[in-house]
Amino acid sequence: MKPKVLSYVVFLVFIITTQSLPSADAAAPSELREVYDVTGKKVLHNAPYYIGPVIWAKGGGIKLTDTKDKKKVCPFYVVQDPAEVNRGGHFNFLLNGKDNDEKYLLTSHTISIESGSPEVPCDKGSYWQIPNVKAKAPSNFITTGGSIETAVSCFQVMDYPKPTSPKVHSYMLQHCPSFCGAGPGGCFNVSLIIDKGVRYLGYGGTAPFEFVFQKAK
Repeated sequence: MKPKVLSYVVFLVFIITTQSLPSADAAAPSELREVYDVTGKKVLHNAPYYIGPVIWAKGGGIKLTDTKDKKKVCPFYVVQDPAEVNRGGHFNFLLNGKDNDEKYLLTSHTISIESGSPEVPCDKGSYWQIPNVKAKAPSNFITTGGSIETAVSCFQVMDYPKPTSPKVHSYMLQHCPSFCGAGPGGCFNVSLIIDKGVRYLGYGGTAPFEFVFQKAK
């Protein structure tokens, strides 16, 4: 094979290969579907739910904390309770836009996550946000302090691609700033990020946090 032809073939292989490689945080195209809790019931839009790991052996549910590095903070950070017996706090998942009158929560649709009334008062907004998803810790951690339907508070629930248990509906959370306003394009998988022994929810570029919904009374 002549050198020029060989170079052209190598170039074509490179283009085809790079174009077929998916982004680590890219979500596969998915239709809107109802979300289910651990009992198999549909998750209600704008109703309180606990969320936690499928197997509660390495920590409990997700909650808010008003302390970081032994100092009081406001807004609060969103963390995993270290005790597997604890369900954490309960949160409301609201569909954004014209679909906020839907009865049930849907996958692949942008949502805002509201923390209700925390036990410890804080004068910041109660919606989850990632202040700067492309920054380093702690700016890439999820905190309260956001407002509904803004770029920093724009999330979506997705089916977990490889569930731990086929008998349980498990999900992952993605942060999608550009879907609700100005911000980085695409979606970013929400992971557990360990910082000084505390497990924070945020964007770390690692495997997404797999969780299940449990209805709060």
